[in-house]
Amino acid sequence: MVSPSKYWQMQILPIGENVQLKKYREIGRAKEFFKIQFPHLNSKPTLSTEENKQVQSVLWEIFRSKDDIYQRALAGLCLRCYVSHRILITCKTIPHIYNVSAENLFRYTDLLRFVLNDDGTALVVLDSEAKTQHILNHHDSTTRVIAKGGEFFSVDILQRFNPSLGSKESLDNWTTRLTRQNQEIKSFLWEFGLATPSDWGLLCKSVPRSLSGLLLTEDYEIVKAFQTVYQRDRLKTCQKGRCSEPTPSQLQEMLHLLQQRNITFSPQQLIYHIKRIAEILRQDWLFKKTGTTKTIPTEVYDNSTNDYLPNPDLPYYTDCEPEDIELEKLQEICQNLFEKVLYKIIAEVINQRIEDLKKSRGYKNFAQRFPEGLRLYYQENKSLSEIGKLWEIEWSKARRIFQLENFLEIVQYRTEDIFLEELLQSVNKYQSTIISHEPDYLKNIAAEIREFTFKKTFKEAKAELAASKKQIKNSLFAQMIRIYLNN
Repeated sequence: MVSPSKYWQMQILPIGENVQLKKYREIGRAKEFFKIQFPHLNSKPTLSTEENKQVQSVLWEIFRSKDDIYQRALAGLCLRCYVSHRILITCKTIPHIYNVSAENLFRYTDLLRFVLNDDGTALVVLDSEAKTQHILNHHDSTTRVIAKGGEFFSVDILQRFNPSLGSKESLDNWTTRLTRQNQEIKSFLWEFGLATPSDWGLLCKSVPRSLSGLLLTEDYEIVKAFQTVYQRDRLKTCQKGRCSEPTPSQLQEMLHLLQQRNITFSPQQLIYHIKRIAEILRQDWLFKKTGTTKTIPTEVYDNSTNDYLPNPDLPYYTDCEPEDIELEKLQEICQNLFEKVLYKIIAEVINQRIEDLKKSRGYKNFAQRFPEGLRLYYQENKSLSEIGKLWEIEWSKARRIFQLENFLEIVQYRTEDIFLEELLQSVNKYQSTIISHEPDYLKNIAAEIREFTFKKTFKEAKAELAASKKQIKNSLFAQMIRIYLNN
């Protein structure tokens, strides 16, 4: 049961010494908006589960609609109030998850500054693609983009929430999950050595290239044997949560694989080397996350049992799911592959544009000058008007020769297509399970690829075409054109 007042009372960051006291602000315009939208629920002391779900669905539809911008902002404000309560509750639970007492490490109030950054005074709407947060000026209905890093976490939660999705995840659960996954909260916990992966979870990840000087060739073979056996079984059994210790049969299979590489260990020796390698990976992981390293291992050797036991000084941690590990590898492949594909497509499209100009009656004399024109535009920062003057032609003719918007769209379309094709081939080479060929799954993959490539370069490249000529063009697209022309 939920009180309707949660939709107009905003939990705010505690100020002063009495941080444990209940701190919220009543937002008058949110209360008035709720009263107008839900007159039959406004005076009820509590809402049933179904009533609460219906309220959220209505508010979310208004917030994400394209109609009255002021109504959208007010609906979002009501949802921001509601979300603030769940953010506070989630922060209260985090110290208990890690068995942290207020006396020795931190209190839940130390976490609030990372996620409770909304005081309800501003009206906020999203752009048409629901990607960017804008402050709404109610007096003239103008908006201004919220600077990167200053976005409201409550709005970020709403940006990524969709009550009509098949999973039917509630807004409460969604808020709890995103709050626990908040990057600033995770970084804060890492400073205390909390929420770090187990040895087994670390060994499931890719070994960073930066550690090549610290690991022996034999160490890489150990990691490869571990991943071949352990990840295969973890995926096969759909194991979730914390990685369990390898079974004796898994160790024997690893030993057998190593023997094929002329590396012989006893089971005890293999465990020792696995933990030694994992500790190197942990120090590297922590250094990249926090800038410092920790020396506390997740497990300690017990002389009485001649075995490793969980370190009582560290809290329980849930390792990455198998899907998350595969996603991490996918992201690494994406980064390495994308630039190669983009360069290749840019070269093909430039050559194709030259051939097309050669066949054109009015522009064939400019075919061989097309690369020179791209260099003037993307390297010397000349405008089409300036290029036209240099070539002694009208601006309109220069525009028809280059067709920059069309040029960019063709590169984008072909890059997405080839990138997806080559990515699937690359993934299937290393993956222990072949990517699903179900239409919906591949459709989602294709959508993610388009989103990835758009954010990676094409969003910035399109903005450069629309910007002032004085702005230096430094998108990845522009950089790749310069590299190609210089070669």
